[in-house]
Amino acid sequence: MADRFAWTDGQLHMGEIIIATQTGVSIQDGPEKTAYQKGTITLTSHRFLWKDNTSQIELPLSYIVYAEKKDASLTSKAKIVSIVSSVQAPKRSGPFISSRYNEIQFEFKDGGCNEFLRLVQDELVKKRWLLEPIRPSASTSGREYRGISSIEQNMHHQLNVQHQSISGAFQDLNKLMEQAKDMVYVSKAISAKIQEKRSDLSSDETIRFRSYLLSLGIDNPITKESAGSKYHIELAKELATVLQKALKDTNGIMTLSDAYCRINRARGFELISPEDLLNAAVHMEELDLPVRLRTLSSGVKSFELANRNEKKDMQEIIALVNASKSMSAGELANQLGIPISVARERFVAAENSGSLCRDDSIEGLRFYPNEF
Repeated sequence: MADRFAWTDGQLHMGEIIIATQTGVSIQDGPEKTAYQKGTITLTSHRFLWKDNTSQIELPLSYIVYAEKKDASLTSKAKIVSIVSSVQAPKRSGPFISSRYNEIQFEFKDGGCNEFLRLVQDELVKKRWLLEPIRPSASTSGREYRGISSIEQNMHHQLNVQHQSISGAFQDLNKLMEQAKDMVYVSKAISAKIQEKRSDLSSDETIRFRSYLLSLGIDNPITKESAGSKYHIELAKELATVLQKALKDTNGIMTLSDAYCRINRARGFELISPEDLLNAAVHMEELDLPVRLRTLSSGVKSFELANRNEKKDMQEIIALVNASKSMSAGELANQLGIPISVARERFVAAENSGSLCRDDSIEGLRFYPNEF
């Protein structure tokens, strides 16, 4: 609905701020081109402002339901498609008398579409145009703000906007944490039901309940408040419990970075830092846990099962290479489900033992059976 555009002098309203500006933007009424081509578009907290050498128009963000990207084609550049509300708005003087479409397209001929769209969507979520602007005091009523007084009023309004945004963010965070606690209670209830009625549950029901628990994560994560000075020791035990199950699905080894992501995903809102993970991991061996921390020759740190049989693993790799005639680290990683860095490490160990040899060419590094 391009008829929602109105003429403007481009002056900012009280409390309105400029977000972004992009040149080389053309306006389309739905799929139809208009006379407004390759102008400069400005996104503010309240409006779209578009201008060229002869005219300047505006489109309030309050008219827009949502915005999305339309990818570039052979005949056009990337576009932002803004779907406009069908609710009737007060008619203002503008360049378009009427429109048949419920969308307005902005074609970005000089690039910048992705970042501009992100900012537009952010403003549509914030809806800052709904905030009540600061009213002038009685002593200045009827006069236009100018100079320092105007700057102070605008700064005060922006601080209010930021304060409301931050307050809203913390309220949302508190709600999320409350919901996460509810999820923990649910997971405990499911776990208790499995223990109490294990004999009454069918295999399908057991699998379904266990999938629920896996999706919920750790039901009672260790925290610094609950463990005190023994935090890293208790955290090491928790890590071993969680990683032992995961390592069985990754051929007995996992990089430190992969483990960090898995642990924090399982812990939910009680996240740990990389330092806490490493400080806890160094206690695993002294506690005789089923998982241990190992540093590969490449310097990469990894977790592995304490009972992993390295000789058996090497024999398996040699058999795979013999069967395939040759393999790369990427092929071994895909076949065994292990990281490429670990696959390369195991190839090098087999090479050092004299079982494999390498060919490093422009096609990449490959390992072959050592027939010499």
